[in-house]
Formats: sequence, C-alpha cells, structure tokens
Amino acid sequence: MDWCEFIAEEEIVEIIPNFKYDKQLNLISGDFGPFLPSVPVKVPLWLALNLQRQHKCTIVVPQWIQELQRLQEAQENSDTLIEMPSECWREIMHLFREQCKSMPNYSSLIEKRESILKSSVHALFRHAFESKSLFLTDVTLHNVSRGELQLLKSFVQKSFAQFQALRNVYVYSKQ
Repeated sequence: MDWCEFIAEEEIVEIIPNFKYDKQLNLISGDFGPFLPSVPVKVPLWLALNLQRQHKCTIVVPQWIQELQRLQEAQENSDTLIEMPSECWREIMHLFREQCKSMPNYSSLIEKRESILKSSVHALFRHAFESKSLFLTDVTLHNVSRGELQLLKSFVQKSFAQFQALRNVYVYSKQ
C-alpha cells in the first residue's frame, strides 16, 4: 500500500449497515455511529471497506464518482488538467473497483491526465533549458492530485538534479 492509498482510506463515505450497534465508535479520525440497519451513516473509507468485506454493510457510491463520466468528457476536451473532486480520486477509484466489480473503468481519464502531466513536465524542462538563470527555485502545477504528484516526484527530482549538474558543467566550461 502506498501513502496515497493510505490517505485515501480516510475519505468519509456513506454506508448502509445491516447490523445494529447502538454506541458510537470513538476513533482517531472522529466519532462514527450509531449503526442501525438500513440507516445511512458516514464512516472513513477503510472502515466501510472492512465492514463490506464482512458483509455487514453496503457502501453508497459517492456522488462525485457518479459524475466521473462528465468529468471524463470535460478532460477529453481540455488541454489542461481539470480540477478533480477529491485529492485522492485515483486511489479511491481503485479501492472501490476492488469491492464493486460492476463499477465503470475510467482508465481513459487516467491516461489523458497522465498525458497532460507528461507534456507539462516536458514544457517545464524546455522552459528550464531556455532559461538564462542557473537555478529554478519553484514549480507550479495546477489541479494535480496527490497520487499524480507521487507519480512525478521521483522522476522530476532526479531529472532536475541531472539538469542542474549539466548546467553547472556548461557554465563552468564557459569561464
């Protein structure tokens, strides 16, 4: 389990329990319950998945997941990343897909966003190469989720370190 999936499991979702537990669960992330059959209650995703594995509840699919088809169409028509409804949307989708096999696959949305991210990184390096400055101090990417940043982090860090080393060699060779 990566850290993005760990963070995604804290997302609050609604479940419909089929068991009775009159007390509240006092957890680090908050108090949840009471659990009454057929009465919706909000819990962290990790608890919802655990209860569903034990056949003790049904998870109500969040509204934003139902809107992913619209978001997918909007992303297809955009050259920039659109804002997603959750910071950990990819990981949540993955966790839901494991539990609910009938859920649609949004792999084309993921591929389109990765394609835009790659072109953004290429543009960033092109800008860095054309820049007269020896060092770039910050980078801004808009509408990028935590999971997408995690995909880029290692590559961008290593690439910038290599880029700076090459630039230093170039500058010192000119002197």
